[in-house]
Amino acid sequence: MTKKEHVMKVVDESSGLMECLVCGAKHNAVMRPGADGKFLPENWECVNKCKLIHDEKPSAKK
Repeated sequence: MTKKEHVMKVVDESSGLMECLVCGAKHNAVMRPGADGKFLPENWECVNKCKLIHDEKPSAKK
């Protein structure tokens, strides 16, 4: 299983400020209610719909 990479990175956890690794756009994430303090999945997506490009080799046909 591969680790899922996010387009957004957390800049400031206390305020929830996140920045896009592709275009540099910033927005504040909405925190989940409760003690876990995790970000909602949609906060890991850029507001400009940026995507990370991966260099994946196509599987060889047998």
